[in-house]
Amino acid sequence: MVHRTYSGAAACLAAGLFLLAASPLSAATVPFTEDFATDHANWFANSAGTAPLVFNAAGGPDGGSFASTTLNFANLTQPGFSAPFFRGQENFNSSGGAFLGNWITDGVSTFSLMLRHDAGETLQFFTRIAMPANPPPGGGVLSFVQVPSGVWTPVSLAIDPTNPALQFLEGPGFGQIFSNVGRIQVGINIPPGLAGADRVVSFALDKVSVVPEPATLALLGAGALVVLRRTRRRSVAS
Repeated sequence: MVHRTYSGAAACLAAGLFLLAASPLSAATVPFTEDFATDHANWFANSAGTAPLVFNAAGGPDGGSFASTTLNFANLTQPGFSAPFFRGQENFNSSGGAFLGNWITDGVSTFSLMLRHDAGETLQFFTRIAMPANPPPGGGVLSFVQVPSGVWTPVSLAIDPTNPALQFLEGPGFGQIFSNVGRIQVGINIPPGLAGADRVVSFALDKVSVVPEPATLALLGAGALVVLRRTRRRSVAS
């Protein structure tokens, strides 16, 4: 058996954080950011899970790593939604399952990501957050955002039933979807000028994040602070 020795405040802080982590948790990891630090993190460009995103070691919004894919519009002849080309899904174990679960009980308040493309024109991206199975009865919610060409663009979505940016187009409502998140998918609305064009466009993704409500963060911070205060008092007493 290997024994590790911790000293002072570090030991007590580690113990306090362990107690916090030992409390009941749902599947999702909150807060969490997927920054594709070493590989594509099991994110794929197709529904079959046979086309992994490309890992890029540098060039992200902070200069670091990101994931990418390419799309040739030659076979996409009709303007409108394309099939999603960024897919983080339960059946792929994307990001180790960090985004899967009940976002409502986990207190997720914001979902965000960074996007970039080189189409030479502004494109309308959509984000689909859905239950594990495809509809019916999987269900999903769509949101849309305009992303200019050639720059990293932040996209942020408030996870709130009153948010008008959430468009429920597949049946199940807010409670059903966000209590059982199993898929995160991103694609574009194909503009008429690109439909059917024999042209390859690069798309990049980074900093896919879920953030808890401020009250949840305050609770975690308060727990760690209590541990540190107790540590200091014990040090003074000794």
